[in-house]
Amino acid sequence: MATISGTWTYDAGIDVPWKDNVFSIFDINTLNLEVNQSITSITYTNPPTDGGSSGFRILALVYKNLVGSPADVLFNPAPGYGLVGILVRDVDNNILIPENALGNNGDIIFNDPTLTADEKNKKCFDKLVWDKQCIFGKDVLNLVNEISFGYIKPGALDCLKNRKRALQILNGYDTRDIENDTTDYNDITYTTIKKLLEL
Repeated sequence: MATISGTWTYDAGIDVPWKDNVFSIFDINTLNLEVNQSITSITYTNPPTDGGSSGFRILALVYKNLVGSPADVLFNPAPGYGLVGILVRDVDNNILIPENALGNNGDIIFNDPTLTADEKNKKCFDKLVWDKQCIFGKDVLNLVNEISFGYIKPGALDCLKNRKRALQILNGYDTRDIENDTTDYNDITYTTIKKLLEL
């Protein structure tokens, strides 16, 4: 997985109660950061007050009041507020405290949440197949209920069998062929797969 790196500092310009908890990140607006994004490592010039344990994640994006006093913070964008830093939590959900008596700074490395084209295709395709499976499950239940009341619709069972076969093919499809419409990883073209998704 790709990573994103940045430099952080302790920002004394933020008011309490968040004063000691914010990791102010240089050029934060150029980084692709989001809440709950994992952090690979954090370094400190001076030992932190509380370094936490492990499993670091972004708890919140911090927006600071840039137009006036006090320098309060919000955790959502708002007029007059700019993105300045993050709150970080460890695996035990403790908020990290980067400040110490000497001030502090260091480097921080994040896992890049940006998906490749293949990852996006897989995510979308899996959702479509999941939706098809849910519909199939409901239709099977309807057929069982109809049979239990003595109503047998001609051809309904054969239709469900065909849809089950289509779902088995869809579940086995390697989505890496979607981007360039190839058959490098599958014997079936994506055009055929799209027809199966329409069943």
